[in-house]
Amino acid sequence: MEIRTSMLIKQLYFLHQQRLNKIFCEFDLTATQTFTLIYLFQSREAGRSVKQKDIEHKMEISNPTVTGILNRLEHKGLIQRVADEKDARVKHIVVTEKALELDCLLRQKFNEADKEMVASLNEEEEKQLQDMLMRMLHPSS
Repeated sequence: MEIRTSMLIKQLYFLHQQRLNKIFCEFDLTATQTFTLIYLFQSREAGRSVKQKDIEHKMEISNPTVTGILNRLEHKGLIQRVADEKDARVKHIVVTEKALELDCLLRQKFNEADKEMVASLNEEEEKQLQDMLMRMLHPSS
């Protein structure tokens, strides 16, 4: 039977999602919710304001999916939607103090999971894999 690269990537993605969901369930978060929070933490550190469209673009997921993620994070008290001063229709996504208390721990757990995923590779192989994946994601770059 022929091994398909696309199937291996899909299997690896699902395995990683399962691991992340197991890790972050102790915080009542999914992997995708954690990705979103980490993006918001990084944007806050960089002084960038984030709107829902930014999250859709960064994570390459649909508007309804992002809406659901943000609704759940808001319900958990981890984010707020703040109206823009000039245009009340525009909402900025802001992490709460409750979320900020989790920041370092979530990033640490996420980094540990990343290291575990590539533990069977040496440093050079990991770099090669990253390079190949980036070329696959951005073939014209």
